[in-house]
Amino acid sequence: MTYKIIEDLVEKLSCDFVLANPEEEPESLSGLLPILKQIHGKCTELSLDAKAKEVLKARKIITAVLKNNTGDVEKKMTALGEVISGLSSPISVPDKNDQVLDHTENSSSDEIADAQVLDRIEENLKQFADLISGYCPGEIPDLGLMLNILDELIAVSKQKKIVILNEVSVACKRYVEYMTLEDVHDTKPIEEGLLLLKSVLSHLKRGKVFAFDYSDVLALLNVKFDKEQEVKETEEIEEDPELEETAAVIEEPESEEILVTEEEQEPEKIIAIEEKPEPVIQTEPEKISDDDMEILIDFVSEAEENLDTIEVSLIDLEQDPTNKDIINDIFRPFHTIKGVSGFLSLTKINKLSHTTENLLDSARSGDFVINNTATDAILESVDALKNLLERVKQGTSTGFKQSDDDININHLRDKLQNLQTTLTKGGKEPLGEILVRKGVLNKESLDQSLENQQEFPEKKLGEILVEEKKAAPKQVASALMEQNLSKKQVVSQVKVSTQKLDDLVDYAGELVIAQSMLKQKTSNDPSLSQNVAQLGLIVSNMQNIAMSMRMIPIKATFMKMIRLVRDLSRKSGKDVALNMVGEETEIDRNVVDALYEPMVHMIRNSVDHGIEAKTDRLKLGKSSQGQIVLRAYHKGGHIIIEIEDDGKGLDKDGILEKAKSTGLITGNEQMTDAQIYDLILQPGFSTAKQITDVSGRGVGMDVVKDGIEKFRGQLHIESSKGAGTKFTISLPLTLAIIDGMLVRVDDERYVIPTIAIQKAFKPEKEDYFTVRGKGEMVKDRGNLIPLIRLNEIYNSSSQKKIVWDGLVVVVESKEEKRALLIDELLGKDEYVIKSLGTNLEDVEGLAGGAILADGRVGLILDIHGIFSLVSHAR
Repeated sequence: MTYKIIEDLVEKLSCDFVLANPEEEPESLSGLLPILKQIHGKCTELSLDAKAKEVLKARKIITAVLKNNTGDVEKKMTALGEVISGLSSPISVPDKNDQVLDHTENSSSDEIADAQVLDRIEENLKQFADLISGYCPGEIPDLGLMLNILDELIAVSKQKKIVILNEVSVACKRYVEYMTLEDVHDTKPIEEGLLLLKSVLSHLKRGKVFAFDYSDVLALLNVKFDKEQEVKETEEIEEDPELEETAAVIEEPESEEILVTEEEQEPEKIIAIEEKPEPVIQTEPEKISDDDMEILIDFVSEAEENLDTIEVSLIDLEQDPTNKDIINDIFRPFHTIKGVSGFLSLTKINKLSHTTENLLDSARSGDFVINNTATDAILESVDALKNLLERVKQGTSTGFKQSDDDININHLRDKLQNLQTTLTKGGKEPLGEILVRKGVLNKESLDQSLENQQEFPEKKLGEILVEEKKAAPKQVASALMEQNLSKKQVVSQVKVSTQKLDDLVDYAGELVIAQSMLKQKTSNDPSLSQNVAQLGLIVSNMQNIAMSMRMIPIKATFMKMIRLVRDLSRKSGKDVALNMVGEETEIDRNVVDALYEPMVHMIRNSVDHGIEAKTDRLKLGKSSQGQIVLRAYHKGGHIIIEIEDDGKGLDKDGILEKAKSTGLITGNEQMTDAQIYDLILQPGFSTAKQITDVSGRGVGMDVVKDGIEKFRGQLHIESSKGAGTKFTISLPLTLAIIDGMLVRVDDERYVIPTIAIQKAFKPEKEDYFTVRGKGEMVKDRGNLIPLIRLNEIYNSSSQKKIVWDGLVVVVESKEEKRALLIDELLGKDEYVIKSLGTNLEDVEGLAGGAILADGRVGLILDIHGIFSLVSHAR
């Protein structure tokens, strides 16, 4: 059956190869690699070494084509076709005796190992990992313990003929010996070796063949042989018939030779590792080769995209710290950057991404939960990697490698490693170590203070440090706060589809409507009224819970603005700080979508056109650093978002002059400040003298306004010339329910949003006026307010009603007041918003409908839309 699988895979490989077009679609060729991997695994499993070697040859050709798809592509594709044709040749199936023999022989190979041996290997690897993570330069005893563990691994792997495990263990042992003899402190190669050993063990446990190329790890461990020694060792192994049967076939990067795995070496036979030459100080920048140039450009592009993805995923992770899918989404980009940067010899990028990857690996293994401190550290790593990538990008622009010696990553790597250790242990980091890490005092001063503490054991270390004036009280207090950071307690959660949440809210709304109708029908039956009232409380609580399930903190959206301001300030050359207030404020998940784009656009405007350049700010007596405040809070069933800057503010005269020149106004109008500032919300309106690639105040603001009003929101602008501008966005907390006042006009019922209502009163005859050019007015406390007749707007009747026989409700929108003439106030309540359907959705002045207690439909008024409708009519 397995032979048939190989033949089927080869047939699929041949078909896909015929359809591949690497020059126009490189991915069509890369799609062959997974198939080759499967074929290689099956061939290795059946000891078809010749075919396995051909598979590796095919993979090498494909890799070469993908790395450089210019040049001899046609020649390489021809060679690849010949290899695939060779793979298509029939497989000689061994007879039953051979099969039995193969099974017997393979039963002692890499795949078969009893559970006791595997447990022993796992324990050794765990001890090896602990020694590596706790290793300090110069600790010879630790290196000795490492060698003991590796000796045991070598002995076990040799006894059980686990060839790959034996080979990697030998390589690790040589490197540890090299560290001991040459005083080398770089543990990265043995860290990679440890990861490889763990991967091999994982495959053994699952009974799977380890069919991956690991020559890069061996190269990192400096496994280099001179020819005489290589031949000698190969001959020694060939003399052992048992190891000969299980020798691993490994593809060398620059040759097609088969390297046979070595046995454990006696001390006197240890092959000395080649000493690395001293680095040569280059007086001139190193030129980037044409081959490397293309790879570097692709790497920078992909790495930048990966880092942007990481930032977004980290924000998601803050909401769900135990979500392993999100942690894996963050882990994978770091792993990719680490691997490719190592191949390209970008040492600092490789080291930093590797350290960050280790922290994430511990988190996804369940050693600890990612908290705010870890998130900040990872974001700091992202920023550092972006700086390093910028140097690589500069190199691709100039054609010469750019130095990154001025970018120090050692402190950040230490911070990440210490954080990993602290979170994994779950304990507290010693106070002294925190102070040393922060640079408050050095190790020698700490040791001296610890000795003094032994003489006065009743005194705490912090107290001694303050007395000896080695640290200030504030510094000790800050370190103690950091020390006492507890693990984030996470309540167990269940993932629920957002569609199910929306359906739950809808049905909860329907239940509220049904309960209201039932209440009205049973209002005259005392025996049922009490039960219906109790039902009302239960339904109300259930609706509140359903609504709260859709509420999320606005912090995730605010966090994205931090990155935006940072990038914009760098691009514009300005120093801008973003301060956030109320980021824990909760909002309906659907409303978040309405907020993001307007916030991005207005913050772009604030940075580009609102905040002045450093020199201009200093001339005006302001701080050189501009301030943008992002504020969120609840107010009357709405969420208020304020975006305020301390820049130059809006120029009213400039706005009016521009509006006159474009014909928006005649110049004779009496306009309030709010009305003047609203002119910048008109399509295409801009007072900017030059257009930048960041923004243009006014350009696109009409889109912002429309987007906010689409979700029943409002945008209000306040500004003071020379002092700054404040944009205020008001949106309902939820799009499903509205708090409103039910009124009657003729036979129609309307719901007026409570937030818009100022007051309601019955006017007297002497309070009614008609003003030329203004229309009907009612007087309230000495102020004349324009009157709106709802029956005339929506044609509920043609009767000219007497104003003082009815009621007026004073409503406000954007500091503009109007009085709505109604017949009756029916009461205040919460109403479930229903769509009016496609036929009525474009009717101006209506925000939706609500099913009332009597089963009738009440129309929900859009106050701002009504104001606009009346203004246009005049």
